Amino acid sequence: MAGQRLQVFISYASEDEHLATAIAEELRTAFGLASLRVLIGAEVGLGTPWRKQIEDDLDNADILLIVATGIEKLSHSFTGFEVGYFKGSKRSRPKMAHFKSERLVIPIAIATTIPGTVDDTQGVQLDGPLNPLMIDQELLKDQEKFANAVDYASDDNPLLKLFKRILSIIGASSFNEQELAPFQRQIRDSSKRLHQMIFSELRKRISTEIFPERKIVIRVDPSTGTRLSDDLLAGATIEFHGRSFDVFGFETPPQGRLDCKVFLASIPNKRVAAIWSDIIQSQVQNARQQNFRENRRLITSPDKTRFFRIFAANSVLYFSGENEIHIYVVEVKSRDFGDRTTTMLLKAIQVGLQYRFMFLEQSSEFSPASISVTLKDQLRGTVSDLIQELEYLLWMSKDAGLDQPETLLKIYGHDLEPGELDQKAVLWEEKRAALYSAAYAVLGSENDRDLIANKAKFIPVLEGFCEATREMNRDFTAKTLHAVQQVVSKPFEGDHVGGAAAQPQQPPDLRVVGEMVAPAAKPA
Repeated sequence: MAGQRLQVFISYASEDEHLATAIAEELRTAFGLASLRVLIGAEVGLGTPWRKQIEDDLDNADILLIVATGIEKLSHSFTGFEVGYFKGSKRSRPKMAHFKSERLVIPIAIATTIPGTVDDTQGVQLDGPLNPLMIDQELLKDQEKFANAVDYASDDNPLLKLFKRILSIIGASSFNEQELAPFQRQIRDSSKRLHQMIFSELRKRISTEIFPERKIVIRVDPSTGTRLSDDLLAGATIEFHGRSFDVFGFETPPQGRLDCKVFLASIPNKRVAAIWSDIIQSQVQNARQQNFRENRRLITSPDKTRFFRIFAANSVLYFSGENEIHIYVVEVKSRDFGDRTTTMLLKAIQVGLQYRFMFLEQSSEFSPASISVTLKDQLRGTVSDLIQELEYLLWMSKDAGLDQPETLLKIYGHDLEPGELDQKAVLWEEKRAALYSAAYAVLGSENDRDLIANKAKFIPVLEGFCEATREMNRDFTAKTLHAVQQVVSKPFEGDHVGGAAAQPQQPPDLRVVGEMVAPAAKPA
C-alpha cells in the first residue's frame, strides 16, 4: 500500500507559501500518509540539490496542484517552469503510476481567475463569497457571517469537490464503501478548515488603495547598463497609478505594464515625448547608479499654468537583476498671503533676478561661456537642468499673473509705445523656441559624435537667446523695482504720529539694482 500512494505536487509562488502549506497539511489530514504523499518545495531539506529534487518530484507526481491568488509576484516565473516541466513529463508518461486515471493538472484559483497557462484545464474556482468579481466586503469583515455563507456540505462546494476528486482516484482501487466512510467525514472537516484559513488570508488583502498623487513604476530589464550612453529603456516597462496624466498632454495609459519605448512613441506631441523620455532616462540612470543626490525633476504643464516636481521615492533591485523604480509626480502650488500687488511684485522681482543669474551673468553654469567648457559627460544633465529651470520661471511668471494687462500696467505704466510689448513677445517666443529646439537636439543625441556636433550648434543659439533678452530683462526688472519703490514710499493707511499723519520716509534708491530680467508680455 505504501508504494501505491497518490503523489500530489503543489506549485505556488513563494509569497503564497503559507497558503500552499495549509493545503498540503489538510490533504495529509484528510487522506492519511498511507494513501497520499504531498510534495511541496517548502519541505525540501537543507543541503538537497533543490532543482533536481523538484524535477524528480514533478516526474513522480500524479497530480499537479497550482495555487493562484491573483496577486502579481516576481516569483511566478518559477511556477511557470513547474507547469511547463510537468506538462512535458506528462507527454512521456500520461498515466498515473498506481491508479487508472491520467495524470492531472488542477489549478486552485483563490479570489482570481485560473492562470492563462492552464486556463484550458478544469480547475477549482472558488465561487460565492470568494468569487474574484463578487467578493462581499461585509462578509470579509465578519468571520461568523462568512462561515454561515458557505455551504460546506454542498456538492457544489469547490474545495469539497477537490477532496472528492482525489478520493475518487484513491478509492477506486484501494477501498470499499465501508472503508471510504471515514474519509467522507475527514474531507468535509478539512475543506471547512481550509475555507476558514482562506478567509483569514483574504482579510489581509488590500480593500482600497488610493494614490492621491500621480505615480509611475518603471521596471528595468536586468541586462540594462548603468551609463547614460547605454540604451537605458531597452526592455523597460512603465506603469501608471493614481490621477490622470492628461495634464501633461497625453492620456493615462490603461492599467498594467507597457513597453516604455512604445509608450513614448505613442505621445502625439513630440516635444512632450522628448521631455518625458529625458525625465524617465535620468531617473533610471540615477537608480541604476544608486545616485540620488539630485533626485528631482521639474516640469510644467504645456500651458505653463501648473508646475510639478518629479522624484524617485523607491528603487528596488531584485536578485534576478530587475530594477523597479517608483517615481512620484507631485504638483507644487503657491500660496499667496497679504496684498495681491505686493505679492505679485515680489514674484516679479524673483523672476527678474533669477533669469538674470541664470542666463546673463558669466558665473552661471547656464551661461554660454560655461556651457562651452562643459564636458560631454555632464552636458546632457546641464542642458536638461537649464530647460527645467526656465520652465520653472515660466510657470512662476504665469502663476504671478505677469502676463495680465492689469499687472503689466502696474509694472510698465502708460508710457509704452504702441505694439512695444507685442514686438517683445514675438521676439521672446522666437528665441525661446530656437533654444528649446537646440536643447532637445543635445538631449536626443544618439552618440558622442552627435552630442559634440549638437553642442556646437547649441552654444550660438544660447548666445543669441541671451543677447536678445538682455535688454528686456533689464527693462522689466528696473521697472518692477520702480513699482516696488512707489508702493513702499506710500504711508500705510491710518499711519500717524501724535495725531498728525506720518511723513513718508525717503526709500532707498532701488534703481541701482535694476539691470535685469524677463521679456515683457511673457516674462522668463
